[in-house]
Amino acid sequence: MLTGFPDFAEYGTALAGFIEAHAEWAEVIIFLMAFAEGLTLVGLLIPGVVMLTATGALVAAGVLDFWSVYLAIAGGAILGDAASYWLGRRYGERMFRLWPLSRQPDLRRRGEAFFLRHGGKGVFLARFIGPLRAVVPTTAGMMAMPHRKFQTFNILSALIWAPLLMSPGHLAWTGYDLAGSAGRAVPGAADGRAAEGAGKPCVPAPPVDGMPERPGC
Repeated sequence: MLTGFPDFAEYGTALAGFIEAHAEWAEVIIFLMAFAEGLTLVGLLIPGVVMLTATGALVAAGVLDFWSVYLAIAGGAILGDAASYWLGRRYGERMFRLWPLSRQPDLRRRGEAFFLRHGGKGVFLARFIGPLRAVVPTTAGMMAMPHRKFQTFNILSALIWAPLLMSPGHLAWTGYDLAGSAGRAVPGAADGRAAEGAGKPCVPAPPVDGMPERPGC
């Protein structure tokens, strides 16, 4: 993400609440966020990773289905990178003259150096490396990487990236749920013990020499 922009972390929580309230549109919203995250120019401005991570908590809470969210994230990520590749292939250098890429010359240099160093594998690896995710697909297109080779690394990386992206939110919700339930008594446990005690026969205590007789139950 670009520097100088506000911290969007709280938007992840807000978005999770919005998705929960509009669960029938959840897959569409998640798909569009994943698509925007992988799209050159847009991916630098939208904190898609923060928002998509929050969907893992909704899956853990049972609000959303895992496979629906998984396919929405993976599908959006694949198409987003494919669109970025096509833009780089079609417009080349002109893409990096547009804002906000024009304000990030160092990011362009890093993306080009990363791609030249790793080749096709760079498309796979860049998926997991912050800002490079938004520029390496465009760089691959600009440098005329074969389309089939690009799509192979694009699809494979998205299929792995999607569950990893959901994991922090899923684990955070699971930990919260376990912590919250730890202090709660198991339903019916106390009542069961009380009923068990009530069902036992009452046996008077035996007398003790030199002591007054104790009353029974």
